[in-house]
Amino acid sequence: MKTLWLRFTAALGPGVRALLSLLTAVYFLALAGHLTRTVDLYRWLPASAPQVCHGQIWRLVTYALLPAGLMDFVMNLIALVLLGALLERHWTRGELWWCSSMAALGGGLAALLLWAPNSTPLTGAAPAIFGLLIAWAFICGRDVVLVPVFGQVTVRQLVSVFAVVSLLGMFFSAGKVAALTTAAGGLAGWLYLWLRQKWLLTRTSRTFQSERINRLEL
Repeated sequence: MKTLWLRFTAALGPGVRALLSLLTAVYFLALAGHLTRTVDLYRWLPASAPQVCHGQIWRLVTYALLPAGLMDFVMNLIALVLLGALLERHWTRGELWWCSSMAALGGGLAALLLWAPNSTPLTGAAPAIFGLLIAWAFICGRDVVLVPVFGQVTVRQLVSVFAVVSLLGMFFSAGKVAALTTAAGGLAGWLYLWLRQKWLLTRTSRTFQSERINRLEL
């Protein structure tokens, strides 16, 4: 089992491996703490408006480390492996972590705005994963992929259909708050990438102008 796990993680980039290790460690620590009644991470990490308003702002991001259950944990790991492997071909591990964090923050802020007295504290990496999904469309939107039955489609088309179906399924199964916080994670991921792109273009333009002026002075 250990050899299979090492072979599996060796095929992934360092950013994905680190996130997988973090999510797995937190989940099993939370599970062990619950069984032994020694540590209650589900008390300290979920996004909850009353606690955030009292200064526990780390909850706006740390909720994404705690899955809502075993199935949520497994599905998020699978999605992270698939999307992370695609994105780390274009990104460094730092860029992957930043996008994941910004998407998680977007979901946390949405949960804060949508909070009601009877609301359940937000847990699960769905907003962060949805942010990575939107990032894939943002970076590789024009690439063509082959989908069984449907044939060739662009990444942007595939992501659009999958996003709509996922949000509708989440809306009818988990409720509007879960769907809206997940959508907010995707929006935050897109906004982060858009601002980053604008900043990189501005910096590149300034560098080009400086080099041109230096040449003229010579």
